[in-house]
Amino acid sequence: MCFSATASYVSAALLITTGTATTLGNRAKPLRMVAAIPLLFGIQQASEGFVWQMMGQESLSSLHHFATLLFLTFANVIWPSWLPWSFYHIEPNEKRKRILKVLAMMGIGVSLLAGWMLYTASVKAYVDGHCMAYSIRDFKRYWSPNIEIVLYFAPTMLPFFISSLRTVRTARYVVLGSWGVAQIINQETTTSVWCFFAALISLYIAANVLWLQKGKLS
Repeated sequence: MCFSATASYVSAALLITTGTATTLGNRAKPLRMVAAIPLLFGIQQASEGFVWQMMGQESLSSLHHFATLLFLTFANVIWPSWLPWSFYHIEPNEKRKRILKVLAMMGIGVSLLAGWMLYTASVKAYVDGHCMAYSIRDFKRYWSPNIEIVLYFAPTMLPFFISSLRTVRTARYVVLGSWGVAQIINQETTTSVWCFFAALISLYIAANVLWLQKGKLS
């Protein structure tokens, strides 16, 4: 979590426990990706706990760098693809399903670009106020950084607005609001702050997975 190592580990334990339950409790193939979202967020939050705990320890600099890369891999590489594909598989409306497929394909492109950036640039984690901030330096861009925000926003945010499922539509307001709050606090802490809120939202969605399996979610 963006606030401390302890908070990250506590949230990770909650997410991993919930995610394991929803993943093992799910029997419907279309729900597999959605059911696993809290588990993946839990691993991501645990990695940020390590980032906090190893901050400033020279002897653990390699592990700290690995934990930083792991957190950013989840945030920037996994989620742009995972979220739209998750909603694509559970979407009952064919027209909306086609739109989600386009966003999912776009998400794969964003994930590939983000992966290239992460592993060719200089990545740094540091504390800014009470939040963990991340920066990606020494990467030669041929475009405006604002384009990256738009490209990331489309596959990770728009699926919440495209989905016809009430559970997902309800979550979209929290997702959009948390992104706005994260941007206001500090642009370089956006990744950490937004992922914290997104992790909480994933618990809400996961709580409805078994209901969706029984055909009771709309």
